[in-house]
Amino acid sequence: MIAVVITLFLIQMITIFVIVLLYSKLSKFQNIEKRQNELINEMDNAISVYLMEMKEENDRLISELKKPNVVQKAASTRKEGTAQTIKEQPVKEQEMEPRKFVPVKQAASAYQKQKTQQQVEEKDNEALEKAETLSEDNEIQEQNLTFEQQVINHYRNGKSIEEIARMMGRGKTEIELLVKFHA
Repeated sequence: MIAVVITLFLIQMITIFVIVLLYSKLSKFQNIEKRQNELINEMDNAISVYLMEMKEENDRLISELKKPNVVQKAASTRKEGTAQTIKEQPVKEQEMEPRKFVPVKQAASAYQKQKTQQQVEEKDNEALEKAETLSEDNEIQEQNLTFEQQVINHYRNGKSIEEIARMMGRGKTEIELLVKFHA
């Protein structure tokens, strides 16, 4: 009888020990599952924020791409309108006023002044065109690097996240996410 009681007691102790082991393993798995769910939620939030910022950036880009077309059309219509009025005005003035006699020296000096002014304007225009092509070349080189590559390069060069955000015209959070994803 005592042997039966002792064996039953040992069996109960073994079952309690097994139950405690199983409970501890179960709680570990539950903790790991909770942690994974939290990480999934964080990643989901980070990606959704990133996607929202990308959408805003795309919308901003689309609006900027539409603006130059409107500005260029307005500028071309202005140029055409002024060219037409300029062409019409000299004809009307010539028809109304009789021709005046102008000394040859005075006409030659006026012609020279006009010619030098045109040359100066042409040189200025050429310099502006060269500067524009250089700036376009720089933009093309920068455009060859993706936005992410530019951010990572700036970060590796020692710039802070706030500085990069200001330079790139983006939010700090977006820059932080890019750095975290690529670091």
